[in-house]
Amino acid sequence: MLKTLTIENYKSIHNATIELSRINIFIGDNGCGKTNILETLVMASASKALVLDVEGLINRGVRIAKPNLTFSSFTGIRQQNKIIINLELQGDNDAKFEIPSILSCDDDNNIYAVWKDESRLYFIDKTEIRHNVNNEERTITEPWIVLDVKQLTEYLIFNLNTEALKGFSSKSNRIPLGINGEGLDVLLSEFTEPEWKQLQKYNYLISWLEETFTDKKDSLKFKGYKLGRSNSILYFKDKFMQKKNNVFSAENANDGIVHVLFYLALFISHKTPSLFAIDNIETYLNPRICRTLLKELIQLAKKNDKQALITTHNPSVLDGLNLHDDEQKLFVVSRNDDGKTQTKHIRLKPKSDEKLKLSEMWMRGYLGGLPTNF
Repeated sequence: MLKTLTIENYKSIHNATIELSRINIFIGDNGCGKTNILETLVMASASKALVLDVEGLINRGVRIAKPNLTFSSFTGIRQQNKIIINLELQGDNDAKFEIPSILSCDDDNNIYAVWKDESRLYFIDKTEIRHNVNNEERTITEPWIVLDVKQLTEYLIFNLNTEALKGFSSKSNRIPLGINGEGLDVLLSEFTEPEWKQLQKYNYLISWLEETFTDKKDSLKFKGYKLGRSNSILYFKDKFMQKKNNVFSAENANDGIVHVLFYLALFISHKTPSLFAIDNIETYLNPRICRTLLKELIQLAKKNDKQALITTHNPSVLDGLNLHDDEQKLFVVSRNDDGKTQTKHIRLKPKSDEKLKLSEMWMRGYLGGLPTNF
């Protein structure tokens, strides 16, 4: 599991070290650097997978900018032309392994520039990693290290788009799931029986849902259940409608259900990445669903060995956290007086004369993570 993330010279992050857990929630003002934190892991991931070109980064969720806008740029400080990212993995018996990335490029003014990693550690296949130390290349075959580095190379940032979730667009080359939600229906159609049983346990999150199913042959399209604008083979049954007339397609479903279904599938499937990020998890979701969904996702992460970094602007998400559980962490992200991104780990609820939920504490300013300029 990834335990420590150290970042130098990436966008608004001048220097930061973050001690991670299984589920990591990041809150903060717009533009404070939450997504920048997620992106640094993409840069490290892509470097170890040897895909540091524009396409490789876009397909993992990075917002591409010219290198001289990607390097930190602060008034009064000379700009450096290298990004340094250090990751610390932790295996069984507290064994540790460090993964460095020193990223630079030949043309700082070219938005299409291909980055290069001077650290020379990269993933080969399921059995080995190559590491160049002092111009001497050595092979690492320790299973837990190889597995964790492999999982790192599969890391990406999910930022969902309803059009993609419903099958109206399919731009991503990532499988099984694209960064905007592409491929949800195909992934569900390949669920094993135990995975379907896990998924069905959460039907209660959607009050009207009786059943979710996929039409692998897409035969329902020819029976008039959808116009065909969508490529999705995902269908739902509404328990309040007449049995003879209660089936409708993802094309006609409300936006919330496909978002909920995506997150559940992401945390349940053995085919999805073990390490990933979700930007703005609350999009299209009712506040109460946000709270309960996070509680369920945390349990699924523990059961299916997933690790996630999640950003949100919805206070209700915080009420799904248990700060007494070491596998759940809350971070407040902000920018200091110089504009540099900084993070603060909230270990326990701040003291208050009232018995308040975390969501209420956030809205009252007890946690930070709110605009202070008005």
